[in-house]
Amino acid sequence: MRESCDRYPCHFEGQDCTFCFCPFYPCLDESLGCMIDGVWRCDGCTMLHRADVAAEVVEALMRGDELEAVWRRVRSQT
Repeated sequence: MRESCDRYPCHFEGQDCTFCFCPFYPCLDESLGCMIDGVWRCDGCTMLHRADVAAEVVEALMRGDELEAVWRRVRSQT
């Protein structure tokens, strides 16, 4: 884990920082964020910073799974 980042922890102590920028942005899932002044805000979303979710997303993308299918799969598990 890279704890030397100026923004660490941006969500929670011990978060998985595999993805600094969410590959699903903007997900537009209103249970994870909201639109403010035309910009999708997901400051409170911690889903992608869970180690199990980050690992699953990496594995799926390395297999060549479509991003939308990966999103549906990980979202249904959280």
